[in-house]
Amino acid sequence: MNSKDEFKHFCDRNQTTLFGSFWWWENVVKDSWDVLLYKKGEEVLACLPYHYKYKAGLKAIIPPMLTPYQSISYALPADGKVDKQISFVRKAQEYLIDQVPKNSLFLRQFNCTEQYLLPFYWNDYELKVRYTYLLNTSISENDLFNNLKDSLRREIKKAKAVGVLSKANTIDTLYELKQQNSDKYNEPLSYSKEYLDRIGQLIKIKQASIQEVKIENTVIASLLVCWDHQQVYYTCGAVAPDFRNSGALSWLLWEAILLAKSLNLTFNFEGSMIKQIERYFASFGGTPTPFFEVKRVNSKLLKPLLNKI
Repeated sequence: MNSKDEFKHFCDRNQTTLFGSFWWWENVVKDSWDVLLYKKGEEVLACLPYHYKYKAGLKAIIPPMLTPYQSISYALPADGKVDKQISFVRKAQEYLIDQVPKNSLFLRQFNCTEQYLLPFYWNDYELKVRYTYLLNTSISENDLFNNLKDSLRREIKKAKAVGVLSKANTIDTLYELKQQNSDKYNEPLSYSKEYLDRIGQLIKIKQASIQEVKIENTVIASLLVCWDHQQVYYTCGAVAPDFRNSGALSWLLWEAILLAKSLNLTFNFEGSMIKQIERYFASFGGTPTPFFEVKRVNSKLLKPLLNKI
Protein backbone atom coordinates (compact mmCIF):
# COMPACT_ATOMS: atom_id res chain seq x y z
CA MET A 1 0.00 0.00 0.00
CA ASN A 2 1.11 3.56 -0.61
CA SER A 3 0.89 6.21 2.12
CA LYS A 4 -2.60 7.35 1.12
CA ASP A 5 -3.88 3.78 1.18
CA GLU A 6 -2.38 3.34 4.63
CA PHE A 7 -3.99 6.61 5.72
CA LYS A 8 -7.37 5.33 4.54
CA HIS A 9 -6.85 2.06 6.38
CA PHE A 10 -5.91 4.00 9.54
CA CYS A 11 -9.08 6.11 9.33
CA ASP A 12 -11.20 3.00 8.79
CA ARG A 13 -9.92 1.65 12.11
CA ASN A 14 -9.66 4.85 14.17
CA GLN A 15 -12.03 7.71 14.88
CA THR A 16 -10.77 11.00 13.47
CA THR A 17 -12.11 14.52 13.21
CA LEU A 18 -13.84 15.46 9.95
CA PHE A 19 -10.90 17.55 8.78
CA GLY A 20 -8.42 14.85 9.75
CA SER A 21 -10.27 12.11 7.88
CA PHE A 22 -9.22 10.39 4.67
CA TRP A 23 -12.67 11.21 3.26
CA TRP A 24 -12.09 14.95 3.59
CA TRP A 25 -8.65 14.93 2.01
CA GLU A 26 -9.56 12.53 -0.79
CA ASN A 27 -12.93 14.06 -1.69
CA VAL A 28 -12.68 17.74 -0.72
CA VAL A 29 -9.00 18.71 -0.88
CA LYS A 30 -8.57 16.14 -3.66
CA ASP A 31 -5.59 17.74 -5.43
CA SER A 32 -2.06 18.57 -4.30
CA TRP A 33 -2.03 16.70 -1.02
CA ASP A 34 -0.07 13.93 0.61
CA VAL A 35 0.27 12.38 4.04
CA LEU A 36 3.12 11.65 6.45
CA LEU A 37 2.91 8.53 8.61
CA TYR A 38 4.36 7.55 11.97
CA LYS A 39 4.57 3.78 12.20
CA LYS A 40 5.66 1.02 14.51
CA GLY A 41 6.59 -1.85 12.26
CA GLU A 42 3.75 -2.05 9.76
CA GLU A 43 1.20 -0.42 12.06
CA VAL A 44 0.34 3.24 11.42
CA LEU A 45 0.09 5.15 14.69
CA ALA A 46 -0.21 8.77 13.53
CA CYS A 47 -1.05 10.61 10.29
CA LEU A 48 -0.27 14.14 9.18
CA PRO A 49 -2.04 14.98 5.89
CA TYR A 50 -0.86 18.18 4.22
CA HIS A 51 -1.74 20.37 1.25
CA TYR A 52 0.95 21.96 -0.89
CA LYS A 53 1.10 24.64 -3.56
CA TYR A 54 3.82 25.75 -5.95
CA LYS A 55 4.36 29.38 -6.91
CA ALA A 56 7.37 30.82 -8.71
CA GLY A 57 9.11 27.49 -8.22
CA LEU A 58 8.66 27.59 -4.44
CA LYS A 59 6.73 24.98 -2.46
CA ALA A 60 4.39 26.09 0.30
CA ILE A 61 2.61 23.74 2.71
CA ILE A 62 -0.56 25.63 3.54
CA PRO A 63 -4.15 24.97 4.70
CA PRO A 64 -6.61 23.93 1.99
CA MET A 65 -9.66 26.12 1.43
CA LEU A 66 -12.49 25.75 3.98
CA THR A 67 -10.39 23.38 6.07
CA PRO A 68 -10.07 25.25 9.37
CA TYR A 69 -7.96 22.63 11.14
CA GLN A 70 -5.29 20.32 9.74
CA SER A 71 -5.03 17.92 12.63
CA ILE A 72 -2.59 15.12 13.29
CA SER A 73 -4.59 11.95 13.92
CA TYR A 74 -3.25 9.54 16.54
CA ALA A 75 -3.92 5.96 17.59
CA LEU A 76 -3.15 6.68 21.24
CA PRO A 77 -1.88 3.87 23.47
CA ALA A 78 -4.49 2.01 25.49
CA ASP A 79 -2.73 2.96 28.72
CA GLY A 80 -4.43 6.21 29.65
CA LYS A 81 -1.65 7.56 31.88
CA VAL A 82 -0.92 11.16 30.99
CA ASP A 83 2.86 10.79 30.85
CA LYS A 84 2.61 7.87 28.42
CA GLN A 85 0.14 9.75 26.22
CA ILE A 86 2.43 12.79 26.07
CA SER A 87 5.49 10.65 25.42
CA PHE A 88 3.70 8.96 22.51
CA VAL A 89 2.55 12.26 20.98
CA ARG A 90 6.03 13.77 21.45
CA LYS A 91 7.72 10.89 19.61
CA ALA A 92 5.13 10.95 16.83
CA GLN A 93 5.49 14.71 16.29
CA GLU A 94 9.29 14.58 16.35
CA TYR A 95 9.27 11.84 13.71
CA LEU A 96 6.67 13.57 11.51
CA ILE A 97 8.49 16.91 11.69
CA ASP A 98 11.64 15.21 10.41
CA GLN A 99 9.64 13.85 7.44
CA VAL A 100 8.16 17.21 6.34
CA PRO A 101 9.34 17.77 2.75
CA LYS A 102 11.51 20.72 1.85
CA ASN A 103 9.41 23.88 1.58
CA SER A 104 9.55 27.66 1.57
CA LEU A 105 6.59 28.08 3.91
CA PHE A 106 4.91 25.76 6.41
CA LEU A 107 1.58 27.01 7.76
CA ARG A 108 -0.90 24.87 9.65
CA GLN A 109 -3.78 25.33 12.11
CA PHE A 110 -4.39 22.70 14.75
CA ASN A 111 -7.67 21.75 16.36
CA CYS A 112 -8.32 23.42 19.73
CA THR A 113 -8.04 19.99 21.40
CA GLU A 114 -4.39 19.74 20.25
CA GLN A 115 -2.59 21.76 22.91
CA TYR A 116 0.71 19.83 23.02
CA LEU A 117 2.90 21.07 20.15
CA LEU A 118 6.27 21.58 21.85
CA PRO A 119 8.24 19.52 19.28
CA PHE A 120 7.31 22.13 16.66
CA TYR A 121 8.56 24.91 18.93
CA TRP A 122 11.81 23.02 19.55
CA ASN A 123 12.28 22.76 15.78
CA ASP A 124 12.04 26.54 15.24
CA TYR A 125 8.37 26.69 14.24
CA GLU A 126 6.44 29.74 15.39
CA LEU A 127 3.35 28.99 17.49
CA LYS A 128 0.65 31.64 17.35
CA VAL A 129 -2.56 31.62 19.39
CA ARG A 130 -5.81 32.14 17.50
CA TYR A 131 -9.40 31.98 18.77
CA THR A 132 -12.67 30.38 17.86
CA TYR A 133 -15.97 30.37 19.75
CA LEU A 134 -17.38 27.07 21.02
CA LEU A 135 -20.94 26.78 22.25
CA ASN A 136 -21.99 24.01 24.63
CA THR A 137 -25.47 22.97 23.47
CA SER A 138 -26.26 20.61 26.36
CA ILE A 139 -28.38 23.20 28.18
CA SER A 140 -32.05 23.76 27.36
CA GLU A 141 -33.17 25.51 24.19
CA ASN A 142 -34.73 28.23 26.32
CA ASP A 143 -31.44 28.85 28.16
CA LEU A 144 -29.51 28.88 24.87
CA PHE A 145 -31.87 31.54 23.48
CA ASN A 146 -31.74 33.62 26.65
CA ASN A 147 -27.94 33.56 26.51
CA LEU A 148 -28.02 35.35 23.16
CA LYS A 149 -27.38 39.07 23.16
CA ASP A 150 -30.65 41.04 23.37
CA SER A 151 -30.18 42.66 19.96
CA LEU A 152 -29.48 39.25 18.43
CA ARG A 153 -32.74 37.83 19.78
CA ARG A 154 -34.59 40.76 18.23
CA GLU A 155 -32.85 40.15 14.89
CA ILE A 156 -33.91 36.51 14.87
CA LYS A 157 -37.51 37.35 15.73
CA LYS A 158 -37.58 39.98 12.99
CA ALA A 159 -36.29 37.49 10.40
CA LYS A 160 -38.79 34.85 11.49
CA ALA A 161 -41.67 37.32 11.09
CA VAL A 162 -41.06 37.80 7.36
CA GLY A 163 -39.07 34.78 6.21
CA VAL A 164 -39.58 31.08 5.66
CA LEU A 165 -37.00 28.45 6.61
CA SER A 166 -36.19 25.62 4.19
CA LYS A 167 -33.52 22.99 3.51
CA ALA A 168 -31.44 22.66 0.36
CA ASN A 169 -29.76 19.59 -1.10
CA THR A 170 -27.16 21.43 -3.20
CA ILE A 171 -24.77 24.35 -2.74
CA ASP A 172 -26.02 26.12 -5.91
CA THR A 173 -27.95 28.95 -4.24
CA LEU A 174 -25.37 29.38 -1.49
CA TYR A 175 -22.61 29.84 -4.06
CA GLU A 176 -24.79 32.21 -6.07
CA LEU A 177 -25.23 34.40 -2.98
CA LYS A 178 -21.48 34.27 -2.33
CA GLN A 179 -20.89 35.37 -5.93
CA GLN A 180 -23.36 38.25 -5.58
CA ASN A 181 -21.44 39.56 -2.58
CA SER A 182 -18.13 39.02 -4.35
CA ASP A 183 -19.29 41.10 -7.31
CA LYS A 184 -20.87 43.86 -5.23
CA TYR A 185 -17.99 44.35 -2.81
CA ASN A 186 -15.18 43.47 -5.23
CA GLU A 187 -13.91 40.63 -3.04
CA PRO A 188 -12.91 37.65 -5.22
CA LEU A 189 -13.91 34.23 -3.93
CA SER A 190 -11.00 32.04 -2.90
CA TYR A 191 -12.69 28.79 -3.98
CA SER A 192 -14.75 27.58 -6.92
CA LYS A 193 -18.32 26.31 -7.02
CA GLU A 194 -16.93 22.87 -7.81
CA TYR A 195 -14.82 22.97 -4.64
CA LEU A 196 -17.78 23.95 -2.46
CA ASP A 197 -19.82 21.22 -4.11
CA ARG A 198 -17.28 18.65 -2.87
CA ILE A 199 -18.16 19.62 0.70
CA GLY A 200 -21.82 19.45 -0.27
CA GLN A 201 -21.35 15.72 -0.84
CA LEU A 202 -21.47 15.39 2.95
CA ILE A 203 -25.22 16.07 2.81
CA LYS A 204 -25.79 12.67 1.20
CA ILE A 205 -24.01 10.88 4.03
CA LYS A 206 -25.75 12.98 6.69
CA GLN A 207 -22.70 14.91 7.85
CA ALA A 208 -23.73 18.31 6.49
CA SER A 209 -26.79 20.50 6.15
CA ILE A 210 -27.74 23.60 4.18
CA GLN A 211 -30.59 25.76 5.42
CA GLU A 212 -32.01 28.79 3.66
CA VAL A 213 -34.28 31.74 4.42
CA LYS A 214 -36.78 32.72 1.75
CA ILE A 215 -38.94 35.81 1.33
CA GLU A 216 -41.68 35.43 -1.29
CA ASN A 217 -39.98 32.30 -2.68
CA THR A 218 -36.65 34.10 -3.14
CA VAL A 219 -33.68 32.82 -1.15
CA ILE A 220 -32.09 35.73 0.71
CA ALA A 221 -29.68 33.78 2.93
CA SER A 222 -28.05 30.36 3.04
CA LEU A 223 -25.78 28.59 5.50
CA LEU A 224 -23.76 25.36 5.33
CA VAL A 225 -22.61 23.43 8.38
CA CYS A 226 -20.87 20.06 8.60
CA TRP A 227 -20.04 17.84 11.54
CA ASP A 228 -18.16 14.90 12.99
CA HIS A 229 -18.49 13.02 16.29
CA GLN A 230 -17.42 16.07 18.32
CA GLN A 231 -18.60 19.32 16.79
CA VAL A 232 -20.84 21.03 14.26
CA TYR A 233 -18.75 23.50 12.22
CA TYR A 234 -19.98 26.72 10.65
CA THR A 235 -18.50 26.21 7.20
CA CYS A 236 -19.96 28.81 4.85
CA GLY A 237 -22.79 31.34 4.85
CA ALA A 238 -24.08 34.21 2.73
CA VAL A 239 -26.82 36.83 2.65
CA ALA A 240 -28.09 38.64 -0.43
CA PRO A 241 -26.50 42.13 -0.47
CA ASP A 242 -29.86 43.91 -0.24
CA PHE A 243 -30.85 41.88 2.85
CA ARG A 244 -27.75 42.21 5.03
CA ASN A 245 -29.77 43.81 7.83
CA SER A 246 -32.63 41.31 7.66
CA GLY A 247 -31.41 39.14 10.53
CA ALA A 248 -31.58 36.11 8.23
CA LEU A 249 -28.00 34.95 8.84
CA SER A 250 -28.46 35.21 12.60
CA TRP A 251 -31.60 33.09 12.30
CA LEU A 252 -29.73 30.48 10.27
CA LEU A 253 -26.92 30.36 12.82
CA TRP A 254 -29.51 29.90 15.57
CA GLU A 255 -31.05 27.00 13.64
CA ALA A 256 -27.56 25.51 13.19
CA ILE A 257 -27.07 25.71 16.97
CA LEU A 258 -30.35 23.85 17.45
CA LEU A 259 -29.14 21.23 14.96
CA ALA A 260 -25.97 20.80 17.02
CA LYS A 261 -28.12 20.39 20.12
CA SER A 262 -30.23 17.70 18.43
CA LEU A 263 -27.00 15.82 17.61
CA ASN A 264 -25.59 16.30 21.14
CA LEU A 265 -22.60 18.15 19.68
CA THR A 266 -20.73 21.37 20.44
CA PHE A 267 -21.19 24.21 17.94
CA ASN A 268 -17.96 25.68 16.52
CA PHE A 269 -18.32 29.16 14.99
CA GLU A 270 -14.89 28.94 13.30
CA GLY A 271 -14.20 32.27 14.96
CA SER A 272 -12.41 35.05 13.18
CA MET A 273 -9.59 37.22 14.51
CA ILE A 274 -11.29 40.18 12.81
CA LYS A 275 -12.72 42.39 15.56
CA GLN A 276 -16.15 43.01 14.02
CA ILE A 277 -16.73 39.31 13.25
CA GLU A 278 -15.46 38.23 16.67
CA ARG A 279 -17.97 40.53 18.38
CA TYR A 280 -20.79 39.08 16.30
CA PHE A 281 -19.89 35.48 17.17
CA ALA A 282 -19.45 36.42 20.84
CA SER A 283 -23.07 37.63 20.91
CA PHE A 284 -24.27 34.00 20.61
CA GLY A 285 -23.00 33.18 24.10
CA GLY A 286 -20.14 30.85 23.23
CA THR A 287 -16.78 30.52 24.94
CA PRO A 288 -13.64 31.99 23.32
CA THR A 289 -11.35 29.02 22.84
CA PRO A 290 -7.69 29.17 21.75
CA PHE A 291 -6.08 27.03 19.09
CA PHE A 292 -2.62 27.10 17.57
CA GLU A 293 -1.33 28.22 14.21
CA VAL A 294 2.11 26.77 13.48
CA LYS A 295 4.36 28.48 10.95
CA ARG A 296 7.92 28.35 9.68
CA VAL A 297 9.41 30.38 6.84
CA ASN A 298 12.35 28.64 5.21
CA SER A 299 13.16 31.08 2.40
CA LYS A 300 15.55 33.91 3.30
CA LEU A 301 14.39 35.93 0.30
CA LEU A 302 10.71 35.59 1.17
CA LYS A 303 11.02 35.74 4.94
CA PRO A 304 10.33 39.50 5.28
CA LEU A 305 7.13 39.09 3.24
CA LEU A 306 5.88 35.73 4.51
CA ASN A 307 6.43 36.61 8.16
CA LYS A 308 3.56 39.08 7.76
CA ILE A 309 1.11 36.25 7.04
